[in-house]
Amino acid sequence: MTQTEIPVYETSNALSEAMGFPHRSHIPNFDVYELGSLEPSARRCMPPYRQSFYQIGILSYVGESKLNLNTDWISPEEYPLWFVVPGQVFSWVRDEKMAGFSIMFKKEFLMNVVDNVVEDFPFLKMSERSLLMLTKEEHESLLFDAQRMHSVYKNPHPYQEKMLEGMLVSFLYFCKAVYERYKTTENHLTRAQVITQKFEILVDKMYVDTKNVGDYADELNITPNYLTTTVKKLTGKSAKDIIQDRLLVESKSLLKFSGLDIGEIAYRLNFQEPTHFTRFFKKLSGLTPNQFRQMD
Repeated sequence: MTQTEIPVYETSNALSEAMGFPHRSHIPNFDVYELGSLEPSARRCMPPYRQSFYQIGILSYVGESKLNLNTDWISPEEYPLWFVVPGQVFSWVRDEKMAGFSIMFKKEFLMNVVDNVVEDFPFLKMSERSLLMLTKEEHESLLFDAQRMHSVYKNPHPYQEKMLEGMLVSFLYFCKAVYERYKTTENHLTRAQVITQKFEILVDKMYVDTKNVGDYADELNITPNYLTTTVKKLTGKSAKDIIQDRLLVESKSLLKFSGLDIGEIAYRLNFQEPTHFTRFFKKLSGLTPNQFRQMD
C-alpha cells in the first residue's frame, strides 16, 4: 500500500479548479468571492488538502457547515471568523445555503505595505486560534468591509490592486483587534498557563504531521524539557501524553465512523507502517484496532 499524499494547492485558482468552482481570480496573489456563489457547481464536501496561501472566511449564514482543521472538526457558531494558514491541513463540509465571503492572499500581495505578515498579524501563525467568534457589531463591520473589497475586485480600475492592498490591510488590522480582545484574557494567566494553552492549540493543528515534542517546543521558542515540565505541572500529563491522547481520539473516530481500512488510517495519521499504528493503538487502549472496531 502506498501512502495517499494530501494535495497542496499553490494558488486560489488551483483550489477553485479542484472544488469544481468556475471562478478564477484575475489578480495575482489575491482572490475574494461570495461563498453563496459556490452553488450549484462547487462540491459541498472537500477532502483534506493544504494550500500555499492565507485564507480568511467570514460567514453570514452557517447552517450545517463544518470546518476540519488538521482532522479536528469545528462547527462554527453564529458570527464566525476563521483563518487557514499555509501548511495547515484543511477540509470542510458546507451547507448549500452557506453565505459570507472568502478572502485569499499570498504574503507577496502585501509586500509593498507590510514587511512581515506574521509579525504584523500574529493571528496568522500556526500556533494561534483558527476560529474567532465575533460580536454582532464586529461581524457587521467586517462583513461590510468584505463586501466593499468584493465590489472593488469585481470592477476593474487603474488602481484596483492598490485599493485592494489598502482594504486588505485595514481588514487585517480589524481582525487583529478582535484577536487581541481574545488575548486580553491571557494577560491574567500565568506563563505556564499561556504555554499550556498554546501547546494544546498547536497539538490540534500539528498532531498528524509530527509526534515529536521538540517540534512543538520549537514553535513555542522553548526547550522540550521546559515544555514537558510546564505542561505536566498544570495537566498532570507530559507533552508526549497529550499528543498521543489526541492521536488516540482521532484513531477511534476514524475506526468507528470511516470506511477506511487499518492501513489507510495508519497512513492518514502519518504512521510509517500499519504495524506501528497497531502497536500504538493497543498500547494506549488495550485493544487492537480491529478489536475496537468490532465493539458495539
